[in-house]
Amino acid sequence: MEQEIIYTRDWVGPVFDAIAELVPDKAILITDTNVDRDVLTLQRDRIYGAVDDIITISSGESAKNLDTLAYVWKRLADAGCTRHSLVINFGGGVVSDLGGFAAATFKRGIQFVNVPTTLLAMADAAIGGKTGIDFAGYKNEVGAFAPACRVIMDEGLLSTLPERELRSGFAEVVKMALILNDPIYDELIKEDALHDSELMRRAIKMAADGKLLIVNSDPYEKGARRMLNFGHTAGHAFESYAESIGKPISHGEAVAYGMLVALRLSCDRNGYPVKKVDEYEENILKRYYEPLPFGEEAEPELQRLMAHDKKNIKNGEINWVLLK
Repeated sequence: MEQEIIYTRDWVGPVFDAIAELVPDKAILITDTNVDRDVLTLQRDRIYGAVDDIITISSGESAKNLDTLAYVWKRLADAGCTRHSLVINFGGGVVSDLGGFAAATFKRGIQFVNVPTTLLAMADAAIGGKTGIDFAGYKNEVGAFAPACRVIMDEGLLSTLPERELRSGFAEVVKMALILNDPIYDELIKEDALHDSELMRRAIKMAADGKLLIVNSDPYEKGARRMLNFGHTAGHAFESYAESIGKPISHGEAVAYGMLVALRLSCDRNGYPVKKVDEYEENILKRYYEPLPFGEEAEPELQRLMAHDKKNIKNGEINWVLLK
């Protein structure tokens, strides 16, 4: 099923529309503690008129686990949900990943709608149908391809985000510009692009529409969709390792450094211009992101994590997405 993106300035209206059009027997909204406190409170009276229950999970990557998934399954069962029910995932990447996986597996699959509230989710996580949880120390180790029937995009929701969350999502926007849109990338490397609202509006739409076009042409990642993993091979390893030593970093921070690794390899193997690698390091990485919380001592474990990456065609053989 191909996904649809709806751009709006009021996310509640399109949620009402989705419920009216899909006619579920139950509509359940899943969110996290941060979004519930900072965003949902403002619309609680309106949304309670549309949904039958609200499930709130803990915020942060650590919530993407089996215990939280089981909790959501139980709440869906207790609410009397059937195969004709609807889940509305209202939050960032953790909510769309875990909520989507819960919907994809409950009663062998029920429909769900994603309403991303973070820049990271708008540019990446809410689109494409990859759902899942972390398991055994590996990111997104267990999951399913299950597309949301629609993605409701309200950029006004970004106004509540702290600076670090904006920078995390910015990495995915930069990634999409690097692989798809040189003119926008050239604008993004200008000073303080992150706080240029008109540029970011265009960049978010470029990232979301570009990803949608790719995943609709290759929903199960057999070919072209693999380009979306640019920066993620090393990035996921950085993210998992930082979590394991008690110094967690955001997904976007990890991908930002993962892209530098991929760009350097692109330079060595594909003749990618050295100037553009230096340009990325100076104008994106050093401008927006703190240094990684570890050094060369992490290399053996990082190699092990990358060798286990689920995107590898053969276990133990690391696959890279590189630029020319």
